[in-house]
Amino acid sequence: MWTPNDGNSIEERGRVNNGSDLVVMDERAIAAAMPVPNVATLNVTKSSKVHIGPKFVSVTQNVQNAEMVKELPLPRYLWNVVKNSSRTERLVCAAALVVLVVCITLIVYFTVQSSKSGGGADRPPHEWNITREMWLAQPFNSTDINEKFDPLMLVVVQHTVSGECTKFAQCAAELRTMQGWYIALHDYDIPYNFLIGNDGRVYEGRGWNKEGAHTFGYNRCSVGIGFVGDYRGERPHHSQVTESQLNRTRMLLEDGVRMGYLRPDFLIVGAKDIQDTASPGSNLLHALYLFDNYDHKHRFRGLNCTQIQEKFGDQPLRGV
Repeated sequence: MWTPNDGNSIEERGRVNNGSDLVVMDERAIAAAMPVPNVATLNVTKSSKVHIGPKFVSVTQNVQNAEMVKELPLPRYLWNVVKNSSRTERLVCAAALVVLVVCITLIVYFTVQSSKSGGGADRPPHEWNITREMWLAQPFNSTDINEKFDPLMLVVVQHTVSGECTKFAQCAAELRTMQGWYIALHDYDIPYNFLIGNDGRVYEGRGWNKEGAHTFGYNRCSVGIGFVGDYRGERPHHSQVTESQLNRTRMLLEDGVRMGYLRPDFLIVGAKDIQDTASPGSNLLHALYLFDNYDHKHRFRGLNCTQIQEKFGDQPLRGV
């Protein structure tokens, strides 16, 4: 039973199992009996009440919380972000995502298309005979060949001294660049009647029955053929003549005879054979030597169109 001892403490007297007396004292009595420690500095962590000596001291503390970020899988993290965002934020993010997907799709599409046209499969609109419309030439008026020179007896071969092109798309672009340069600088169309690309295709320049601008003094009475590239074999970087180019040239000239634009006994020369020039380059000139109708006698050199017509107009050219 509890009985008051005095004004400052309470004692309980009784018996325990071993028969000894038990004295219970409150905390104030215990504190009064103990010496008070001399505390100069005290660091307290995570406690709001600290018993120091005889008193309970209320301590105000600043607790620094170190937040531990738990690593989440990306899908769950994104879901938490979406779940905790507002409706407006979700709409803005969805619109941005749609724009990003569209941009990526367009980039992939145009990259694939570019690879197909530049370095992928070569798909020209015709196997070997490419018209002006096919390579997207600018419209331009040219002068027709005078009837007195028709059909023509002379084919003049030059080289363009320009970059090579091994695909249809490249050659078409090269011709458009070439034509644009001549129109801007000289105010006339691409000078050749036909061009032979490094891809072995024939590209229509001014075309049949049109006066060219390829060989001064001979344009009114000849067909001008320009091989794309630089065929000067003595230069470090030069173009090589391919069998495909030569075969397609023969096919073009055979068409010219069949359509009546060329005489059946026409002759072919390099520009160097009739005027002082390095064209068509040593590589191409040597290849022309192998043509059956190449003019080894250089019979047209020093003559203008009128003189050529007067001298050879009424006589066969082969064997003369």
